[in-house]
Amino acid sequence: MPQTSAPLSPRAGSRIRPRLIRYAVAAAAAAAGTLLAVGQPVGAVGLPRPGVAGLGNQLTVTYDDGAGRVVTRTLTCGDAATPDGRDACLRLDELGGPLAPVPAGQMCSMIYGGPQTARVTGVWGGLPVDETYRRTDGCEVSRWARMVPVLPSPADGMDGGRRMLPA
Repeated sequence: MPQTSAPLSPRAGSRIRPRLIRYAVAAAAAAAGTLLAVGQPVGAVGLPRPGVAGLGNQLTVTYDDGAGRVVTRTLTCGDAATPDGRDACLRLDELGGPLAPVPAGQMCSMIYGGPQTARVTGVWGGLPVDETYRRTDGCEVSRWARMVPVLPSPADGMDGGRRMLPA
């Protein structure tokens, strides 16, 4: 009888599945968009749409401090990385890109971290990115903290929220 690999633990599966599903949906949407745009079938499903992969790793971070101040920054990683964005690029490399949303049904502490929100859009690893970050509970606060310096440290953080990409 052939041996099968052990199934993923519930915890590991809860981290991997949402990201895989998101990537599969993004790839299918990209393929469908290419088909509609050119009117011809694409070569293979799952390949990034033309023009996206060539952009490298480029993200736009829009931060709202919760008091009406909105700041937008652009982060370009790779050969075109700016010295000011190098720490953020290294952090994203460590994380494997912007963090996926907290899985539905995840138990989180009900500790409010503040009114700050951020939206990260663009391309990472040839795939489209559109993630929103909040500080509404313990899971979201932790997710935000892992994204510093891509996202600014919160106002109650060690640098008063000033550590963010330059304009």
